Amino acid sequence: MKREEILRADMLDILFEGRNKAYGAYDLRKRYPKFVARAILITVVLTVAILSYSFIKNKLAGFFPDKPIEVEANITNLEAPPPMEENEPPPPEQTAPPPPPERASVQYVPPVVKEVVAQEVEMATVKELKDKDPGTKTVEGDPNAQVTIDTKADAAPGLFESTEKKVVAKVEDENKIFTVVEQQPEFPGGTGAMYKWIGENLKYPSEARNNGLQGKVILQFTVEKNGDIANVKVVRDAVGGGAGDEAMRVVKKMPNWKPGKQNGKSVRVQFTLPVTFKLEGE
Repeated sequence: MKREEILRADMLDILFEGRNKAYGAYDLRKRYPKFVARAILITVVLTVAILSYSFIKNKLAGFFPDKPIEVEANITNLEAPPPMEENEPPPPEQTAPPPPPERASVQYVPPVVKEVVAQEVEMATVKELKDKDPGTKTVEGDPNAQVTIDTKADAAPGLFESTEKKVVAKVEDENKIFTVVEQQPEFPGGTGAMYKWIGENLKYPSEARNNGLQGKVILQFTVEKNGDIANVKVVRDAVGGGAGDEAMRVVKKMPNWKPGKQNGKSVRVQFTLPVTFKLEGE
């Protein structure tokens, strides 16, 4: 190889100096860069084409309607209902039930009390009784007959009886328990003070509280003549769970009341007291 050719030659020409260059390894190596460049170009073109297709498809997706969904439906012809008979009897009329039998009754007319008019009788004077006998009615007789006094059983009552009045003393039972008196018994301080005292001393039974029980307990007791509380009992317990026993306990420990009075005297009075049990927040 000449000197000037060496300067223009590449490594491939130097390696294949003196060898066959028409075909074979030399030819393959000589055209290798072209094949590589062509392969890279094809790869780039395909990649760009695929990406462009996906992008364009997503952009144009909203412009084309979706494929309609086909629904297979089976339609069956229904038979018409049978015609109504013209001679069909109308429904029976609803009649009101007969009224219940009335209870036998008897006409009652309250009796009419006629006013009794008392006949005025003139009292006989002393002059008229001088020659006549006293009696229940006036009878004409012999003025010369012997004077007699009618003492039979049909004589006027009280005519010959003593005019002295008999006084019967009415004795009342001192231990009688009244329900209504002229002056009712009263808790010291009045009704407001009584309920305040009950609220401070009453404890909600745990059984009733745990079961959510609430309501009223009606108590009945007697206020004695000296104001003591006695005969405490539960008339009605609408709560349960020990509420009745707790209400009795509180009433029994009440301070002495101001006793009730009848005709100015202290008497025993029966008293009814409702006690309400109510949970907080209800």
